[in-house]
Amino acid sequence: MEEKETEGKRIIAVGMDGSDFSWKALDMAITIAKVKKAPLHIISIQETIHTSFSRSEVLAADQTAKHKLEKIQKKARDQCEEEGVHPELAICVGHPAGALVTYVKENGITMLVVGDRGHASIWGSLLGTTAEKIVHDCPCSVLVVT
Repeated sequence: MEEKETEGKRIIAVGMDGSDFSWKALDMAITIAKVKKAPLHIISIQETIHTSFSRSEVLAADQTAKHKLEKIQKKARDQCEEEGVHPELAICVGHPAGALVTYVKENGITMLVVGDRGHASIWGSLLGTTAEKIVHDCPCSVLVVT
């Protein structure tokens, strides 16, 4: 079955956090982008820090997190370009599920590819995974790669 098009244009996005599952998701997103001849967006989410640390400690942590995500995105971009895909890169700030869904809505994404990290703890079983929240809230097709 052919997937639905948004205004005639397919746009693929992949959530990239550097985990093993996100690298698997990237591989799948590259394949889909090549087959569909669609643009690919690589989205990383810098989670907001809610702590009682000092402002300077929070700023230092934010810089460290951003630097780590920039390195991950560079490696992901290089992998894409080796495959002939030239991705758009984005680092958004917020909660992973909410920020990904917002990006999808704002950028007309027609398919989001994410990795499934499974239920690593009792909290994951009770509260649900980020992937489950994305599937529930996302306005486009979502492919969860295991």
